[in-house]
Amino acid sequence: MTKDVEPTILHVMNVVREGVLQYLSQYRTLIVVADGFSTDRTAELAGMFEISPLQKLVVEQMGVPGKGDGIHTVMEIAHETNSKSVAFVDGDLLSIKREWIEEMVMPVLYGRTDLVVPFYVRDKFDGVITNNLAYPFTKAYYGSDIRQPIGGEFCISRKLMEILRNHPLFPSDFGIDIFITTVAAAERVRIREAMLGLKLHESTTKYLDPESSLIPMFRQVVTTMFDLALYYSYRNGIPAKTDIIASDYYGPIPVQVEVNREKMVETVATRYDEYSEIFEKILPEEVLKIIQRFPEGNVALDAKNWAKCVWHLFYKYSKTKDATLIDALRVLWLARFVEFYNECKDMNFIEAETAIRENAGIFEDLKCEILNKNL
Repeated sequence: MTKDVEPTILHVMNVVREGVLQYLSQYRTLIVVADGFSTDRTAELAGMFEISPLQKLVVEQMGVPGKGDGIHTVMEIAHETNSKSVAFVDGDLLSIKREWIEEMVMPVLYGRTDLVVPFYVRDKFDGVITNNLAYPFTKAYYGSDIRQPIGGEFCISRKLMEILRNHPLFPSDFGIDIFITTVAAAERVRIREAMLGLKLHESTTKYLDPESSLIPMFRQVVTTMFDLALYYSYRNGIPAKTDIIASDYYGPIPVQVEVNREKMVETVATRYDEYSEIFEKILPEEVLKIIQRFPEGNVALDAKNWAKCVWHLFYKYSKTKDATLIDALRVLWLARFVEFYNECKDMNFIEAETAIRENAGIFEDLKCEILNKNL
């Protein structure tokens, strides 16, 4: 899936070509570039790139601009060609390696799984939606300990592909990653993590400007996540608790992500009043005492109170489907990230990872307590 990735498309296509030739030479393969209406030379370069002896197809994606419609386009092609597995990679990857093809595709082809999701070695401040919301919510709601449910790269079996492509909630936008993972978890198909090492892509630099990049992504991801949770209606389920095990880490050092903490504090302080009435109607008194200090710049929201915010707003959303609640939650999410930054800034990789998993346990503890009380 590509959109305005002229600087990286040839690199990604070349690595994919090498990986397919090395690991999938005995299979019939097709490399598809689904372009999302690029305004630069992405599609032109993809069309010119010589990929023989492999087959290549460069198409303009169906529907509207958005990663979801790009993936849907590839799925329709895979359906028509009776493909047994389909792997997806983003067009802006800088760290993609040929070995990724083997790690992602072979478990599906060998019948060992229906979905391969990536596990990347990431900086503690990378994956800001994943660490504080997508991961703990998915783990608590479905009992699936999928550490990076919106990792971006996937491989799916034909069985899962048919479930996904016919699903009534198939999203056209950034919600597609959490959609694939959530449907797999909810439908109880087999899921496996692939250790893909470091991930570096151009969009990581956008964390410096959360207002223009992360907030739109947040809205799309969380709306899809909440809508699917309502569709599958597991609110009464018992959380699947997982022991926190801290192991020694000897892998590569993640690429450090620069975060504009001050910009996030400013955004929380200025946006709080827009949603203050929502907060006052929905959140418990002990949480309100904390967040009412946000306009003064006192932005601090620990893991327990953040989890309370998520479950209370999710419950209200389950009754109203009011999109304003998602926008209200994003303000609290930025506040939570500010406090997460304060908590983890002096931690090493494994210490921060342990903290993230412990925070997910808090989500599990509070899920039934809050949702069952309101039902």
